[in-house]
Amino acid sequence: MELTADPTPLELYRAWNDRLLAGDIKGAAELIDAEHWLEKCLGLTEWLTDFEVAVGHYVRNMVTPWADLSMTEEELVEGADAVTVRFRVEATHVGEFLGLPATGRRVAFQVIRIVRVAGGRVTGQWAQLDLWGIHQ
Repeated sequence: MELTADPTPLELYRAWNDRLLAGDIKGAAELIDAEHWLEKCLGLTEWLTDFEVAVGHYVRNMVTPWADLSMTEEELVEGADAVTVRFRVEATHVGEFLGLPATGRRVAFQVIRIVRVAGGRVTGQWAQLDLWGIHQ
């Protein structure tokens, strides 16, 4: 997705998220403000201030353990400096996730994500995975 000179928070979020989902970490990094990065994935990480560290957690927790992963947006709210998304994830558990060995089972769970933006860059996110839903 090509961005306009002054992208809306939603345009910026979509471009950044599309690059992450495509595995284009370098492209996603081009859309962030590394100096002001702040991220927390509740239940999985503490507050992180380094995008590279955050990406490592993302790959370990949301890429490696899952196959056939799909995300369906169920609700989206755009604000002046943030985008909040609630989405459903479906995936097959093919690798260790939080100490649980691969089960080969298909799972579905909810995620809420608040992505902050400023100055035409993504500055961080707060995410909450339904860990109990994954466990079930």
